[in-house]
Amino acid sequence: MTRPSVDAGDMRWGWTCPLCETDASVSRDPESETFRWECDDESCEAVGFGFTSRRKARLALREYRERYQNIYR
Repeated sequence: MTRPSVDAGDMRWGWTCPLCETDASVSRDPESETFRWECDDESCEAVGFGFTSRRKARLALREYRERYQNIYR
């Protein structure tokens, strides 16, 4: 099995939401058996879902954060 050479970073710690800079949690969705990331701030609606692994969810969160930050540079 080959994995992409993309570095997922330190998987032990949380990631930050691209919209509000609050921590974002990655968890398993029991209904769909997939993983999702979700902003921990109740007032923020940022969410990503449908990932096949926790690693892929975190990589997608990081990619989204980078793209979002590049919009306003």
